[in-house]
Amino acid sequence: MKIIDKLYWYPERGFMDCNTYVIGDAIIDPGSSIYLPEKIYEMQKDGIDANEIGWVINTHLHPDHTGANDEFMEDYGAKMLVYEGVKEYFPNPHHYFGDELKIDGIDLDITLTPGHSPESISIYLPEEKALICGDLIFDRGVGRVDLPGGDFKELKRSIEKVSKLEIEYLLPGHGEVIWGKENIDKNFSFIRMSYFWM
Repeated sequence: MKIIDKLYWYPERGFMDCNTYVIGDAIIDPGSSIYLPEKIYEMQKDGIDANEIGWVINTHLHPDHTGANDEFMEDYGAKMLVYEGVKEYFPNPHHYFGDELKIDGIDLDITLTPGHSPESISIYLPEEKALICGDLIFDRGVGRVDLPGGDFKELKRSIEKVSKLEIEYLLPGHGEVIWGKENIDKNFSFIRMSYFWM
């Protein structure tokens, strides 16, 4: 599903329900390998040739987001692209990037947003005002902190950090995309009231 020019959303329709995003020639969080064929088919319907995807990027390393990494790279020739700030967590990446990245002419700002996991990042498209936030924040929810490396205080700090951005499209790792600044601001307010009141 097209969100805006060169930015597409492919939700899984199954148990793990990981959201995959395509920005230009990069795929973000390919998800589970069992759902990959369906995602490839949906991409084809949108006019995206998986063979022209050059890069795989992950918001974090949990297997529901990374399970199809190797299969996608082997089948379509893409390479792993890893944020330098978390490279210690990734085995054998092909290339690194810093706090700023350009993909197919699109500027991306990369922010370390730990809490759900220590290597979690968020990807912000400043011109488009879109934030891909992995499992940091959802529609009326936040990422789990009871998994290894989870930290509630870090999660809160990360959410407050991204809440200061101008966001028109909030693109989480699971569930529905949130559209429009007013709805996104209301969601941040709900999160503060429901999770961070103490």
